[in-house]
Formats: sequence, C-alpha cells, structure tokens
Amino acid sequence: MRAPGVSAPSPSRSSGPVPMNTSVSSPNRVTVGQVEAAVAAHDMDRAVALAERGLAEGLEDPSVLNLVAYKLELDERLEEALEVLERALRLDPTDPYVLNSIGVCHSKAERPLQAIAAFDAALQLDPDFAHAHNGRGLALAAIGDRDAARLAQERAARLDPEFPEPLGALASLAAEDKAWDRARELATRALAIEPDQPAAAMALAAVEVQEGAYEAAEARMSRLKATGRLTRLHIAGAENIRADALDALDRAEEAMVAYKAANVELRRVQIEALQAPELGVETCRRLIGYFEAADPADWRPTPESERVGGETEHVFLVGFARSGTTLLEQVLASHPDVVALEEKPTVDDAILAYITDAAALDRLAALDETTARPWRELYWRKVREFGVEPAGKVFVDKLPLHTIYLPVIAKLFPRAKILFARRDPRDVVVSCFRRRFRLNPLVVEFTDLTRTAQVYAGAMRLAEIYREKLTLPTHIHRHEDLVEEFDRETQAICAFIGVPWDARMRDFVETANRRDIRTPSADQVRRGIYREGMGQWRRYGATIDEIKPILAPWVEAFGYSAT
Repeated sequence: MRAPGVSAPSPSRSSGPVPMNTSVSSPNRVTVGQVEAAVAAHDMDRAVALAERGLAEGLEDPSVLNLVAYKLELDERLEEALEVLERALRLDPTDPYVLNSIGVCHSKAERPLQAIAAFDAALQLDPDFAHAHNGRGLALAAIGDRDAARLAQERAARLDPEFPEPLGALASLAAEDKAWDRARELATRALAIEPDQPAAAMALAAVEVQEGAYEAAEARMSRLKATGRLTRLHIAGAENIRADALDALDRAEEAMVAYKAANVELRRVQIEALQAPELGVETCRRLIGYFEAADPADWRPTPESERVGGETEHVFLVGFARSGTTLLEQVLASHPDVVALEEKPTVDDAILAYITDAAALDRLAALDETTARPWRELYWRKVREFGVEPAGKVFVDKLPLHTIYLPVIAKLFPRAKILFARRDPRDVVVSCFRRRFRLNPLVVEFTDLTRTAQVYAGAMRLAEIYREKLTLPTHIHRHEDLVEEFDRETQAICAFIGVPWDARMRDFVETANRRDIRTPSADQVRRGIYREGMGQWRRYGATIDEIKPILAPWVEAFGYSAT
C-alpha cells in the first residue's frame, strides 16, 4: 500500500504499508485474506471498508485494526485512531507497521517526541522500514533537529527510491534553507513519482514564489487543493502558500480570505494537539483580573532582591510578536558591548511554576531570595547553553510575548530593564495571523483573527497594569521611529540600556546574515530598513473589519492614525 504524502510545515504521515495475515472465517464474513486482496489491488477504499466491516464482525487482527486506524487518521480523528492502534499493539507488540502508525498519529497531533519513540521502536524491529525513517525525519524536523531529519529522509529515499514522501520532505527542508535549486530538483523528482505529492508541490510553489512566479504558485496550490485528498494540515499549507502568492500579486483581500481558510484548518488540528486547559485570550483575562486587584506593595523588590545584580547588565526585549523585535535585536547585537539571544526558553520553567493560577501567583508575590536564587541560576545556565556568554556585556533577552509574564521577570530580576517594542496594532495583528509560529497556548490564537486581536489587547492592558504595579524601568520603542529615524532612535535606546551609541549598529544586515534567525521576520530583517511594511493593514480592506473595534483603543493610545 502506498500511503498519501506529507504535509508541510507540520509533520503528517499516513500509516504506510500494511502487511496482511490470512485467516479462515465463516461464509459471508470478512476474512483477512479479502482485506489483503483489496490492498494488493491498490483499492484502499475497499480495503478500509472491509476492515471496518470485519472489525464490526469481531475480526481482531493487527492488520485489520491498522487499516481502521488509517481511515480514522485520514479523517483527523487521531485519538480514536490511537485507541484502535493500542488494541492492535496488544495483539502483537512486535508489529513495526502498527508502531509506525502510532508514530504517524502522534506526529499529526503535534507530539513529536512521542512520535519519535514510536518510530524508533518500529525501526528496532525493522531497520530498513522506509516509512518509519520518513516519519521519524518529519518528527525530528518538528523539534528543530534538521540535520538528523535530513539524514533520516535521505535514508528513507535510499531504501525505497520510488517512495515520493522522503523526496518531498527533503524538498521542503531545502526550501526552508533557501536552497532553491535543490528544492526544485527534489520536488521535481517526487512529483515525477506522484504528481500531487503535497510536500513536493508546496516546496515547488515556494520556489515559484521566491522567483516571482506568483501566478504559477497560486495555480499549483489551487490544483493541489482540488485533488480532494488533502488532510487538514495539507490544506492549511497549500492555502497559506496560495495566500502568499495572492498577496504578492497585490490581491490582498483575496489573500486574506485564503489566510483565513488556511487557519481554520490549522486551528482545528492545533487545538486538538494542544489539549490545553487555557488558551491565550483566557490567560490574559485571568491575569488582568488578578493584577488589577493586586497590592503594588507585594510586587516591590525586597531589600535582599534589590541587591541582586546578576552577572551582567540585563535587558528584556518584549512587546508582541511581529512588532519589530527581530530587527531591533539584530541592531543591538551589532553593538560591540551587547550580546543578544533570540526567543529561547530561558524563563519557561519559572513561568510554568508561577503563572498557572491564583495560588501560584500568590506564591510568586511572596517569593523570597532563597527561593529565587535557584531559578536565576537555572536561567543563566540556560543562557550559556544556548551559546551566549553574557559576562561583561549588556545582555538582551528577546522574548516578545513575555510581556504577559513580566511579573516573573520582575521577581527574579528586579534590576532588569524592559525595552518595550511597539508597532501599529493593526499591522501587528494582521502579520501574526499571516505567519506561522512554534505551537503553544498563546500563539495558537494567531490562527483566529479576532482572537489574535483579543490577545494583543490583553497583552497591552497587562503591560499598562504592570507599569503601575511593578518596578521595572521601561523604555517604549516604536518600530516606525526606527525605520524613519534610525540614528536618533538607536541613540535613545543606547542611553536607556547604558552603552554609548556605535555606528556599527547600522551594519545589522551583516549581523543578521551571520546569525541563525528562526523567527518569521528573518527575511525582512536581511533586507535592511524598508518602509513597505508600515500601514500594510490598509491593503486588506473589509476582510479585517472584525479586528478594528478591538484594536481602536490601542491605536489611539499609541498615537497611530485611525484611518
């Protein structure tokens, strides 16, 4: 059985080959042999129908259960599929095909670590199982281990040269690396085997967008969607590339419709994968309620914590995603007296410990120096593990959405400075909605335009409250000011963080080209300063009317034009 293809950027994999065992059954009842015959004839619809009927008749066989789970997986009923696969695994714990299918479901449910464990188990039983190498490669890519992902896909392609999915996955990796010629070559090879292989088609469309062949990319993604055989993740990927092509063609309102279609599909998968008790909108509302009632005295530094100097001058660059923080970080990193770290989980453990509910926040408010010290030590250890040596420098930790979690920063680092980035709220929200981020309960909200605006408004309200209740020194930076008056704005920032202005900050493009930037802003930053990104929200017309009332108070408060 040849399985359907892989979705990009999120990993998905159908269950792969399903070997069958023959068995004897009563007349008119389904047998494993009948199911096997349908698979051998490449009639997967009949094979699945027979497997479902056989299961209803009590035919408990790992291969039959695997086919039933395969259909559930294609229907995005992943938890049900996993339940069926666990039944199959109990019947035969040494079935690599069942383990592979378990890995597939975990990958599609955005659980790459569980997926890798299942694929590894399958490969222990069958080291030459090409589908399992392919699935493992997708899961490795999802956790950011791109080198290992590439090796896994290359092995899968060697093991089965007629298997298109590894070639499509390699084409996607090449496109992400901007290796456009390589992406084209791999995608073309995959599409020669399977004309509608999704990852390869999307990689080739990405090449076409890069080359300015926007009409060709839009048509390719429309054809792919019209096949009617795509998973939700496939649809989301295809619609997103199609939207980018339409946007580049200056068909902005059509593009926004396509972005919305992509995000509807993506949100369904991500919400199911997260199984989070609380999403970003609710987190902001809960924290607003707590801190509006909080006593500022509980959030002032204790005499002991006021003496905590840390290891360096310490700056947190916050604001909101897509507010120009990546550009500003590269500018600051170009200063000889500054080192910067880009969006790494340096504070996540403390956030998980102290932000979850009112009782945890009460513990944070009462945090003493003895309890805070291990958290600080863990923080600085992580900073160094991420390859930054802060000693003797001004250290800038860029964490835009940690605006929401500033109380944790205030308690652990009471002498830190806050550099707060602003940009036109409408540009911020539209940009967040159009881009892809690593999944968590905050950024999953960026798959819904209204909820993106609500999270933004919640974060800005929290920032107001925190400036009243916390003691962290804060400097407001406007992205548009950096674009229009680079030297003047960077001089003000340097004065705030305590370094002399340096002309080498103008060479931020060279800095960006040396660094491995993984945020959605990477390409824009490497273009240098440009004004086209200002006021982009106007292009989308009535398709973004739903967010304007939500953002209007912040547009006015921050001094942006209402029209």
